[in-house]
Amino acid sequence: MGSNNISGEVILIFTGGTIGMSEKPDAGGVVPDDNFTKLLNEVTPDGHDIKIRPVLWSDIPSPHMSPDKMLQLAHDVEDFLTEEQVLGAVILHGTDLMAETAYVLDLTVRSPKPVILTGAMRYFNESGYDGIRNLVDAVRTCLLPPPEGTDVIIQMADKLFAAKNAIKSSSLNVDPFIGQNTGRIGFIAGESVILTRAKPGRRPRLPFPVTGMADKVHLVGCHPGMDSTILEKLLESGAKGIVLEGFGAGNTPPGAVPGIEKCIAAGIPVVLCTRCVEGGVWPIYAYPGGAANLKQKGVIIAGGLSALKATLLLQMLLGSGCPCNRIEEIFAEESV
Repeated sequence: MGSNNISGEVILIFTGGTIGMSEKPDAGGVVPDDNFTKLLNEVTPDGHDIKIRPVLWSDIPSPHMSPDKMLQLAHDVEDFLTEEQVLGAVILHGTDLMAETAYVLDLTVRSPKPVILTGAMRYFNESGYDGIRNLVDAVRTCLLPPPEGTDVIIQMADKLFAAKNAIKSSSLNVDPFIGQNTGRIGFIAGESVILTRAKPGRRPRLPFPVTGMADKVHLVGCHPGMDSTILEKLLESGAKGIVLEGFGAGNTPPGAVPGIEKCIAAGIPVVLCTRCVEGGVWPIYAYPGGAANLKQKGVIIAGGLSALKATLLLQMLLGSGCPCNRIEEIFAEESV
């Protein structure tokens, strides 16, 4: 797992997730079960001068990871990586929001040292438990290491994905992630980690420190026949930002357009995404509600970003005091 040419520490941060859960009949299902110590016993680097420093950060399911918790985790990881002897960080996290937490880390952590997230799809006492292999492979990936400044990486089921493009596509499969629009950036082959695509110098992508996550940034999914009721109610309730998940290349029902116009007139940024996994938003259609029509009205195009990641990005920008005229520019940079 290690190398004769490197020595130091890998920070192993446990946030929770299925990797540490067990089935409890009295609870009626699978719940957190304080299995972090048992996991640690499985990940001792083999004979080299590498130490694992465990950090019990939390023990929560990933749907309980709020934007504020994601940002706090990013700041804590940054602090660990400033220590000279620390080689990188491995984070154990639930898979439901792993890609979104990884994206916040990718935008926020300024250190060029590797940051790897992993977890499990099967719980600790389930037959075929995948947590140990994922954990060992994540540490192995951290010790590779990837080129300096490369993306925060998700490692699951012998595959590596960049945080920006990773998306959970299966709710049950032990191989749950895909690389949206770009595929994987590497894979595990036996005892080796093979990188197939990794660009150095990408982190961090935001030109300023992320100091907060704005509240009242709402994600609204479009549906057939949608009108402006939801958007107008959000406007009345003091919304600070709106992310729309449209159809196809970023198109919405015409009934939503008056509400979109009212939000923009009130100075509220409106970001347009698509529910499609591949392709992203493209301003092709100029009919009422089409992406080209909405862009002309001042709607911000999210490109290939998923709706969840676009919402987190907008929360980061607004929470850090980013000027409104820069928000569209940053989304344009992130959309490719």
